[in-house]
Amino acid sequence: MNTVEVCLSPALYPFKSTISGHITVVIDVLRATTSFCAAFDSGINSIVPATDLDELRQFKNKGYLTAAEREGVKVDFADFGNSPTVFLQHDLKGKDLAYSTTNGTKAIQLSSDAVTIAVACFANLHAVSEWLLEQNKNIVILCSGWKNAFSLEDTLCAGALVELLQEADKFIPACDASVAALDLWMTYKPELAEMVQIGSHYQRLFALDLDEDLKHCFICDTSQSVPVWNGKAFLNQGNRPSND
Repeated sequence: MNTVEVCLSPALYPFKSTISGHITVVIDVLRATTSFCAAFDSGINSIVPATDLDELRQFKNKGYLTAAEREGVKVDFADFGNSPTVFLQHDLKGKDLAYSTTNGTKAIQLSSDAVTIAVACFANLHAVSEWLLEQNKNIVILCSGWKNAFSLEDTLCAGALVELLQEADKFIPACDASVAALDLWMTYKPELAEMVQIGSHYQRLFALDLDEDLKHCFICDTSQSVPVWNGKAFLNQGNRPSND
């Protein structure tokens, strides 16, 4: 039987017990991985994570659309910030996107030891769990957190994903963090919308008047997109909207 391990912050990823042959699933509910799904839902062809803003400028000069935020605020030269609801307002069919965020893209770059990398959030929860079940590999769920600190919303989402994988009777927890994330999710999922509001990053974005993003990020299964790394970029391995 395969295992599912949870790393509660990027700082813990180097100490994971799952060493090789695994898929790393990066979660950054607020807002990078939710925005990845929204961008694919809007027709984006591929997403390339940029290591820093200088590299992002290079992608922009090559004709890529760019998305970036720092401290929750859109970077001035970027075409987009880190807002899933803004992506959903655009027709981006056939475009390629370079992306840089405070937490999410850094967690993705940390995951380079994995067989492949997928991204998850509440928006694509069932879609990504179904894709993972088809892969038949050990899984490490990496919570992006906030600057290497624990994140309430990412941990709750990790617990939700652990629940779906365990229900299929193909995965067992590989660590205490998997058990803790699952327990936190099982305790608070009936009150998810209320519970996440006490999170520090939620409060940070609420202070920036990002109410629509905050609402969208905690609605489950609004997306069938499954962003998966192919060695050069993220491509959508899920289903695109029927009008795409």
